[in-house]
Amino acid sequence: MRDIYEGDIGWKVHSLARSADTTRATLNLDDFTQALVRRKLLTNDKYVSGIEAGTEVFKGTGRLDTRAYSVDIG
Repeated sequence: MRDIYEGDIGWKVHSLARSADTTRATLNLDDFTQALVRRKLLTNDKYVSGIEAGTEVFKGTGRLDTRAYSVDIG
């Protein structure tokens, strides 16, 4: 799994940082939460209470355009 960052904005926030130049991305939330558990950033008795998607430049400069987000639960 790519770089995962943890923050605290009044509650724990876990962010997945992509480094590839891409026009489309897919994330399996089970894989993501299991990676958090393996890295001891999340325990097995916790659950996801929300999902957000967005763009942010972490290093250097850049332009990020987003046309759509979607979530499939199944």
